[in-house]
Amino acid sequence: MEAGDETAIAELHRLFEGQRAAYLTNPEPSYELRMDWLQRIPGMVKSNHAKIIEAMHADYGNHPALTTTLFDFLNVIERAQNAMENLASWMERDERPLPAALYGNSTAYVRYQPKGVIGNLSAWNFPFDISFGPLCDMLAAGNRVIIKPSEQVPTCGALMREMVAATFAPEEVAVVTGGIGLASHFSTLRWDHLLYTGNTRIGREVALKAAENLVPITLELGGKNPVVFTEDSVTAANVANVLGVKIAKNGQICINVDHVYVPRTQMSRFIDLVRKQIADWFDDYTTNDDVCCILNQRQWTRLQNLVADARDRDATSVIELGSPANTDRGCRMPFTIVCDPDPDAEVSCNEVFGPVLPIYGYDDLDDAIRAIQGRERPLGIYMFSKDREKIERVRRNTASGGFTVNCVALQGAQANLGFGGVGHSGTGRHHGIEGFREFSNPRGYLELADDAHVQPLLAPHREATQQLIDALMHG
Repeated sequence: MEAGDETAIAELHRLFEGQRAAYLTNPEPSYELRMDWLQRIPGMVKSNHAKIIEAMHADYGNHPALTTTLFDFLNVIERAQNAMENLASWMERDERPLPAALYGNSTAYVRYQPKGVIGNLSAWNFPFDISFGPLCDMLAAGNRVIIKPSEQVPTCGALMREMVAATFAPEEVAVVTGGIGLASHFSTLRWDHLLYTGNTRIGREVALKAAENLVPITLELGGKNPVVFTEDSVTAANVANVLGVKIAKNGQICINVDHVYVPRTQMSRFIDLVRKQIADWFDDYTTNDDVCCILNQRQWTRLQNLVADARDRDATSVIELGSPANTDRGCRMPFTIVCDPDPDAEVSCNEVFGPVLPIYGYDDLDDAIRAIQGRERPLGIYMFSKDREKIERVRRNTASGGFTVNCVALQGAQANLGFGGVGHSGTGRHHGIEGFREFSNPRGYLELADDAHVQPLLAPHREATQQLIDALMHG
């Protein structure tokens, strides 16, 4: 356990008990209180815009200001605004029909009740967005929240703690910071719900710890997200579209492109278009300050090992666009293409999460579909094509958290579109009404009216019950 973690764990327990007590005092916050909570978030983020940019730059070594503003600033504000605009309708009771012959004028409905105290173990790649974006859904649902930022972005974590402490009372929202010991302990508490964003290995550990207390969880885990091109779609514009997402944050995005399937007859053209686009955008991809650094030495070494393994298997398959990888000014590396890597190569078996792009040639679209089916279900599947039949064939025969056509990853940028994975890429959803419901208890209600005739349902079951059974069995 790292120095200070014991103190941080003690603080976590104190905050947890304080929020539990506050929840029990007011287990169903009013619309007005929830709106008050939500209205604080845009102001909190806007007043710290410059500090957010500085913190991201400090933790990464280089993180372009516009990238920070787009993802870790505007995304949060949009999520808060969407929740405020829709909160009244989300909180309405959801009416359900009843058979009039039995229930008369009785009513049945679902109300979305706050779960209570929610924990959020957020990730390092979008520290503010993944901490404060789901917070909007959680507060809209009427919960109390404790956030644990990733220990890999300590400057961002410290700033988040400062921002939240200045905006919310600790019994409303709090941030705890610390090392791996605190992160490991976090998921052992008896949360009313727990959100974890990160890799599958840690996600499995979080799920097992949560299961000890039967804590419901939302896992957002990423995966090897494929892009499928068809013969008609290998164009400069489409390749630029893919690269425009792939190079964002230098590939360190959970829904980013992991690898590409291209018709074998179009492989050379595709690679040439990648080369040209990178050259048009950057004099030297490796050193350009419009390119985010790899987060740290650990992540950089992991990526170098992926490339080295691919090169060891087939040196001609690796194409580096940029000067050699280095750590002179932050952790940097060239944009790297790996052509038809060995199926057993690390780059084929593990999530890339960086500026390395494996490209697989296929002879028949069904070959690409079978390759996707042979992997774990990813967070996103992306397809570029004008052929509706082929698009539908891929959609019907694959499963993923999201599916986009002629674009990449934009499903995750929509504040009103449920976002999450399936299987090894995660479970559950946040964003929009799906997020509100994810962090709510859908409590079923039934109010029996005076004209109800439910005696046949009640014991002792005799002649009236038999008549009801006969009527139901014969339509």
